[in-house]
Order: sequence, then structure tokens, then C-alpha cells
Amino acid sequence: MSIRGKEEGIFRLIGSFLIFVSLILSVFFYFMALDNLYLSLISTLIIIPPFLMSVLLKLEQDFIVKNSLIFLILLIIVVVVLNLVTLPFYSILHIIRFVLIESSDLLLISCWHFSLSLYKKNKLIFIIGGFSNVVLNVLLWLSLKHLFVVSISLILTLIFGLFMIISAELIMKKKGLLNYI
Repeated sequence: MSIRGKEEGIFRLIGSFLIFVSLILSVFFYFMALDNLYLSLISTLIIIPPFLMSVLLKLEQDFIVKNSLIFLILLIIVVVVLNLVTLPFYSILHIIRFVLIESSDLLLISCWHFSLSLYKKNKLIFIIGGFSNVVLNVLLWLSLKHLFVVSISLILTLIFGLFMIISAELIMKKKGLLNYI
């Protein structure tokens, strides 16, 4: 006896993995895009806590799940403080690029976090986060054409991961195997 929807479920997992790969590529791409070691390190420091919180929430660690609102508020404070400490010392072009990069990374983390969710609101966050990230990456790519290969691979990996998850879920929904809550 086989599991119904096993192939589609595997496609969803592969799509989520591709989104994770695009998250790794984005860190590499943005490290090169900022072209400033200090800004790159601050960018990495801003990305790590939300990513770790997402991983711990996915692993359903009780302490993190029960106190997720407190951790979210702390994350927001950390991001704001790091931005306020860093950005006044740079030109407007650096600031715009930095804010676009950070927004893009945070959208990609939320997209990856909600990629396998079955709740309608979370699916909406997944779709909006993913496609907003693609738009921000295209805008960054237009200003940083010297990073063409990395940015195109990032965008294509993300789009392919989104497409795999959405198409697998549509097939499962059509078969009656997936009902959003």
C-alpha cells in the first residue's frame, strides 16, 4: 500500500530545500553586493537571529514556541538597533542598498519558514515573501550587473522552489489530498 500524495510531498520538500539554497546564495550575493566588510558583517548579524528563530520554531522547541512573541519583539529591537548604529555613517546609496538587502533576506526567511505550512494565512506570507524577494533581487541585480551569475542563480533557484511547492500543492488540492486550514 502506497502513501497517497507521496510524490507531491517530495516535490514540496525539494521546493523548500531550493528556497533554503537560495537563502544561502542570497547571503553570498549580498556579501559581495555590499562591497563593504563592516556592512556585510552587520548584515550577517541581522540575518542570523531570525534564521535561528525560524529553525527553532520549525523544530518546535517548546521554550521558543511558548515565548515566540517575546523573541519576535527582541529580534525587531536588535534589527532596529543594529541599523541605527550602522547606517548614519554611510552614503544614501549604501543605505538604500543595505535596506533592500535586509528586507529581501527577511522576506526570504519568512518565505522559507512558511513554505510547508498548510494554513491559508501562512501560505499567503509564503507567496508574498517569495515574490517580493524576487522583485527586490531583480532591483538589486539591475544596480549590480557585475554579479550577474550569482544573482540569476539566486532568482532562478527561488522561482523554481516556489513553483515546485505551489504546483505540488495545486495538484494535491485537485486530488483532494490537501485542504488548507
